[in-house]
Amino acid sequence: MTERFQPGGVTHALVSGMVELALASALLAGSLAASESSPGAAASLAAASLLWAVLGVVSLAMAWLRARVFAAELDDEAVTLHRLDGARRYRYDQLSAVEVSGRRTRLVARDGGARVVQGVRGAAQGNRFRARVLARARAAAGVADGAEGSGSSPPADSLPAVQRERSSDG
Repeated sequence: MTERFQPGGVTHALVSGMVELALASALLAGSLAASESSPGAAASLAAASLLWAVLGVVSLAMAWLRARVFAAELDDEAVTLHRLDGARRYRYDQLSAVEVSGRRTRLVARDGGARVVQGVRGAAQGNRFRARVLARARAAAGVADGAEGSGSSPPADSLPAVQRERSSDG
């Protein structure tokens, strides 16, 4: 069974974009009204209108990306990250840890590279994602949750394959 994680905040970004575009329209109308009496004020209002229009378009684009593109999927064999440049699969045996710090969640590969999981937003969703990845990685590796002794159980944020490497380092 595949689990899908998508970032929240779609409604917030959509409403922000609409409000920013409405403000840009109001500033442009003010610029047109002030153009005859004060060309300097009209130019300032037009510049502010342009700035708010750009911010509005960026907010609407972010809402679309959060709703349609950014996602992280977990299945029995791998984690799939969906981004602008397409989807990439990372098998559980290629991963060493899941890091959650603040609002960012990252997958750390065994080669040391880290991949930001844009489909997960915030610490709470990051912690749920980490727990699900670790559970699926243990299941894929055939490690039972309580099967190992308490002294040799892996840390909460590392995957089973990494624990074997760390224990051999001493």
